[in-house]
Amino acid sequence: MSDAQRPTHSERLAAWGWGGLLMGCAILLAGLLSRGTPLDTRITALLPETHQAAFIEQAEQRLTQAFEDRFVLLVSGDSPGRLVTDLKARLRDSASVVDFDDDTFQRPDIALAPYRYRLLAEPLASADREAWIQHGLTRLFTPGSDADPRRDPFGLLDAWLEQRFDSPVRLVDGLPAISDGEKHWFIVSGQLSASPYDMTLQQRLTAALSSFHDAHPQTELLRSGLVFHAAAGADQAKREISTIGLGSLLGIGLLLWGTFRRGSILASLLLPVACGVLFALPLTWSLFGTLNLLTLAFGASLIGVAVDYALHLQCARLLAPERALERVWPGLLLGLVSSLVAYLAQLATPLPGLRQMATFAALGLVGAWLTVRLWLPWFSPRPHSATTRIATRLDRLRLPPRAPYRWSLLALLGIFAGVLIVTRLTANDDLRQLNPSSTALIVEQQRVQSLLERPSGSRYLVVTAEHEAKLLERLEALEAPLAKLQAQGHLTHYRHLAQAVPSPATQQTNLERVRQVYASALPEWIDRAGLPPTLLEAAREPLRSVPLLTLEAWLKMSAGRADSMLWLGEVSASDAANPELATLVALGDADEIAQQALTRLAAPSYVHYQDRVAMLSDHLARLRDQIAMWLAVAAVGLAILFGLRYRLQAWRVLLPPMGAVVATLALFSALNIGLTLFHLLGLLLVLGIGLDAGIFSTEHPDSPAAWLAVSLSCASSLLAFGLLSFSTTPALHYLGLTCLIGLAATWALVPFARADTSRLISKHEHSRDGQQET
Repeated sequence: MSDAQRPTHSERLAAWGWGGLLMGCAILLAGLLSRGTPLDTRITALLPETHQAAFIEQAEQRLTQAFEDRFVLLVSGDSPGRLVTDLKARLRDSASVVDFDDDTFQRPDIALAPYRYRLLAEPLASADREAWIQHGLTRLFTPGSDADPRRDPFGLLDAWLEQRFDSPVRLVDGLPAISDGEKHWFIVSGQLSASPYDMTLQQRLTAALSSFHDAHPQTELLRSGLVFHAAAGADQAKREISTIGLGSLLGIGLLLWGTFRRGSILASLLLPVACGVLFALPLTWSLFGTLNLLTLAFGASLIGVAVDYALHLQCARLLAPERALERVWPGLLLGLVSSLVAYLAQLATPLPGLRQMATFAALGLVGAWLTVRLWLPWFSPRPHSATTRIATRLDRLRLPPRAPYRWSLLALLGIFAGVLIVTRLTANDDLRQLNPSSTALIVEQQRVQSLLERPSGSRYLVVTAEHEAKLLERLEALEAPLAKLQAQGHLTHYRHLAQAVPSPATQQTNLERVRQVYASALPEWIDRAGLPPTLLEAAREPLRSVPLLTLEAWLKMSAGRADSMLWLGEVSASDAANPELATLVALGDADEIAQQALTRLAAPSYVHYQDRVAMLSDHLARLRDQIAMWLAVAAVGLAILFGLRYRLQAWRVLLPPMGAVVATLALFSALNIGLTLFHLLGLLLVLGIGLDAGIFSTEHPDSPAAWLAVSLSCASSLLAFGLLSFSTTPALHYLGLTCLIGLAATWALVPFARADTSRLISKHEHSRDGQQET
């Protein structure tokens, strides 16, 4: 080691301090692993945080809870009783299910029997006396009918249940089932024993279903539930961690080995990567309380950036050992700062998962840079002759002093790119970019929801009122317009609590109507039916005291358990002085006409229409606009910053990153790829990484070592981020595709940034070298 490269006493102390800090991180990581701190597998980690009215947030939370810990399986095959019994037994043995819905099911006709006289369905409500009599006689003499002449001679409860609970679910061989016209699907549904994001539960549930499928290979099984998407997302993240992370490491290792041909040099280059990960992993885990698998998948790309600092240092030492290391540090520091700006800008986004990824990457880069600055000066690896030959040949890839045709071609391409961006660039705020689930799993879930005619929970109305009676009356007022939309085919289905629990006023009207009919039509019905006259008093007796059906009573019944997701209870509305009661109206798929009608229904202050998909898409659009603004502000700020340092040579720093941004946007425009939030985040990374190339091309314009390091840096970053383009997670795919195109364009533009430097800045370089040697 030469005196020019020998660490000072203060640098030795800092190196020991950095080693102690890494030891503390290792101890912290071991503690987190020993405590079994769970990994976060949520696919919703990339969803933006929304700040809305309290009752809207409560509604969102209620819907999330209602769907989160539930699951539905549809089974079709021979011997359905045996299949359902075996499936439930395997799920119970796996300890992944608390209970099944049909285990505690009580028939609604039994639960609602005391309230039958207050539940009056059409057409009985508007029928005349003779129609009631004929209806009662038809029921009484229909073979197989379970008519009860004393308690319900006119079949009030059966008529109510038939009208209000027109569900596709029917009992087939004593089991709940639905039919799609070709076959019966038998339902197995229930509640999970733990969070759907619990990896242990996911593994137990998946193993139970796999064993069932192996035992019954001819059986068809459809799945619906968040747990299946979470499990698929976790498996996908694990695969991508191994393929992208290991693929990046292997590719970069081969690239570096082919360039340096020394194990000691390769070790010195990978050491900062290991230290960066060791520094970032426990700190990120501790700061956020958990670690998302998406963070690990994204963090795998850190390999391609963290190695850059070591590349610049080692290339400078191997190819120019006589020069002091102080020449390298300013460029390395500027490179770190520019990369940190690109990463840390993502902390301002309301995306929790993205903030965690940015924190992990930023801490990793800091750890890698400190390792390069404090530890690598202690190592003096012996260079291989192949490194010099590669650097010499690579250095020939530069523009000659006069290259008008190439500059003209670059200018024409720039103008063409600008025209493409202005005329063809579009945006894409589709919410599916946040959903990593496979198309097959999404289709499977949609089919189950369609067969069961269950709303997805993406659209709903929130209705508020001061008390329960008023709340139910307001729900009843919505029944007619919603039923009309459904009848016209604009709305697939809807559900609200007043369909099961009429308002007290309606119940009282129904009771009075039933008493009136019992007084006028019941005697004649008994006479025509040939029943004993003593039945008249026995049938009128229950009418004297009929309990009022309340929401509380309904929601406690097993038949009303599914409606609990609609009940919000007391909420604090922003425009109300006192808490109000609130409930949801769950809506199915709605076309444009239905959406406009639903917006009009929400005109009163006590009705609020919420479209979760549209809301989140709009939020993503606003977020995309904000990041585009940050990108523009960053470009202007960097131009000013580098203009102060490099004066007339600042364009050399900005040409590779800014040119790469323009080239990437132009290619997206040409290929009709809509610009998403994650494309813009990728452009931020391209800007940060590309600045490293611009900085070192300007700091050391005639240095073969700098050009070799820049080339290896672009190649390693391409291997790291470019592999993300093969991710099946849409967000990571978009980010990786952007980096793949942008970093390739960055490397292609560096020769222009290094062009014709001998006359323009050689004097500046010589004067600066003289100052440093002095």
